[in-house]
Amino acid sequence: MTKVKTLLVVVVLMLIASTVFVASPTTVRAADPLVNVSSSPELGKFLVGKDGLTLYSFTPDPLGESTCYDKCAEAWPPLLVDSADKVTAAEGIPGVFGTTTRKDNTLQVTYNGVPLYYWFRDKKAGDTTGQRVGRVWWVVPPASVYAQHLKDIGNVLVGDKGMTLYTFKKDTANTSNCYDKCADNWPPLTVKDAADIIPGVNLLGKFGTAARKDGTLQVTYNEWPLYYYKNDKAVGDTNGEDVGDVWYTVAPETVGTWASKDLGDILVSFDGMTLYTFAKDTAGVSNCKDDCLKNWPAFTVADGEKLVGAAALTGKLETMKRDDGTLQVTYNGMPLYFYKNDKAPGDANGDKVGGVWAVVKP
Repeated sequence: MTKVKTLLVVVVLMLIASTVFVASPTTVRAADPLVNVSSSPELGKFLVGKDGLTLYSFTPDPLGESTCYDKCAEAWPPLLVDSADKVTAAEGIPGVFGTTTRKDNTLQVTYNGVPLYYWFRDKKAGDTTGQRVGRVWWVVPPASVYAQHLKDIGNVLVGDKGMTLYTFKKDTANTSNCYDKCADNWPPLTVKDAADIIPGVNLLGKFGTAARKDGTLQVTYNEWPLYYYKNDKAVGDTNGEDVGDVWYTVAPETVGTWASKDLGDILVSFDGMTLYTFAKDTAGVSNCKDDCLKNWPAFTVADGEKLVGAAALTGKLETMKRDDGTLQVTYNGMPLYFYKNDKAPGDANGDKVGGVWAVVKP
């Protein structure tokens, strides 16, 4: 009798164990999201796709449209899906994912209207070798504030969903004067905590917060409070520009400064790369051409781009037209260049090269 009871207990335990196994949540697994987030000490957070491979944006692309085809697309394969409902993203990524139809009728994934790509030289998760290639390819951050290139207005600051941000001329440093009906029309960009501000890559300038009368924290850029405009309905809208001669889009700094350990404060471009002048140039005239330009690429901007300098700059930023029609940035009239052997922000390997190249002081 005891043996029978023991056998029955064993059978019951086996059935219970079987039932528990079948009901285990490990047997029902949700599909991995198409887009996820990775990070590095140098770049912070950025978007990744399949197998953790980094995703990039291409500056020349208009919103919602790809201009990368043929050899470009071989080097920079677009992130594609069979249908829009296959676009999935990890929880917590702000912004809006969508698709754009390419010339071959395939669907390319977009983030806040920006087409996304891989880079053929990235071989494993964490590789970011496509960052800064040609100064037009960039990792894509899930940022709370970043720069968006708009066709008719150049680079402007936008919020986490890609909507344009503005400043109010009647504000003062770290103080908003827009309340009540004004704030209904121009909703302030707010955060719960200053730590929630995540600037996009390649953004010079200082982000902070200013306390509003209701106790909320409004995001500031170089001490100017930031706002949206209620009449902007879609990513890329800039309907608030110049309204009442007091509301303006916000162009990020084009040129800033870097505190070099050996050289002191020096001029850098928007992505932190050191800028140089050429002793054989004269004001408004570049004498660096052909092979020279291969070693010392000119610092150029798109036509219509606003030039914004850091507060520490005492000289004047302008542009001059090169022989090929591109616009090269000048500082106090002198053309500005990069050095091909500078690989990361803060590098200044071109200083004193040949006795004719020098970093630029603010």
